[in-house]
Amino acid sequence: MSRLPFRQVHLDFHTSEKIPGIGSAYNEEDFINTLKTGHVNSITVFAKCHHGWSYYPSKVNPIHPNLKFDLLSAQLKACKKAGIRAPIYISAGYDEKEAVKHPEWIVKPNPDFNPDFSFPHYQLLCMNSPYLNLLIEQVEEVMQLFNPDEIFLDICGERRCYCENCIKGMKEAGLDPESEEDHDKYSIFVYAEYCRKVREAVDKYNSETAVFHNGGNIIRGRRDLVSYESHLELESLPTGGWGYDHFPMSAAYCRNLGKEYLGMTGKFHVSWGEFGGFKHPNALIYETSLSLALGAKCSIGDQLHPCGELNSATYNLIGKAYKLVEEKEPWCDDVSSIADI
Repeated sequence: MSRLPFRQVHLDFHTSEKIPGIGSAYNEEDFINTLKTGHVNSITVFAKCHHGWSYYPSKVNPIHPNLKFDLLSAQLKACKKAGIRAPIYISAGYDEKEAVKHPEWIVKPNPDFNPDFSFPHYQLLCMNSPYLNLLIEQVEEVMQLFNPDEIFLDICGERRCYCENCIKGMKEAGLDPESEEDHDKYSIFVYAEYCRKVREAVDKYNSETAVFHNGGNIIRGRRDLVSYESHLELESLPTGGWGYDHFPMSAAYCRNLGKEYLGMTGKFHVSWGEFGGFKHPNALIYETSLSLALGAKCSIGDQLHPCGELNSATYNLIGKAYKLVEEKEPWCDDVSSIADI
């Protein structure tokens, strides 16, 4: 895998089917110019969101009902034209339209759990259900159509699940469905199978494509989980609940794992998807500088407006930090951390 870019943006785009005019304001020239203002050299764009909609004409998954063109291809074309890397995002653990159609695919965290659709929230889907076959088809289609540098899968991890498929699988494996310890053992097996099948689906088209399974954290002590990743993305929004101590500790652990890693903060004042929140430039300058100091590349989270237009104020803000990162890159690539004790 080529070395990770220093100045990345993770561009969320979770849009409900209730929202009209998806991508209606997208313009290639504006998209490129805004990213250049932000000194961005890599941006993650969406194939499928938490609501379960595709942002290109898919044969294996419905396109967003209010999207009238191939938004993903348009973004990829713009990135290629501008020389900007473009990983592709697929929501793995959430697909709300499938959860509504197939409640039997939802993770049951305890034997008495019943999904509640009476208030808005996402339902976790079990990777030991037929949903996994659908997800693998989506991964294969993205690889076949777009051959991206990276596939970023979200909402991933081991889940203790009491669904019909997991109970049946545990019994076949000689495990006790009444034992919490056996449930944890089985969750490790299910997640490993999910990761193996994703890698197999990607390798079918390009073994050089990077894969990252985002679970919001890197679990210390679980080096087996690290082996599933091409690199590590340490999601750590200090003002979004993680705190300012979280990233330095995570980076100190990850720098010994033999993988490239990046620090992922956000432009948001609070947490993901907060359109009205803008950090002070000094905050992003500090957070990206901390990433460099700890041997990491940088990623800043943003959320694309449903109309498809990047916010110029956001990229003016990001640009203040990434201009400084760009100046320091020659001294920060291919480095080793040295502890002075």
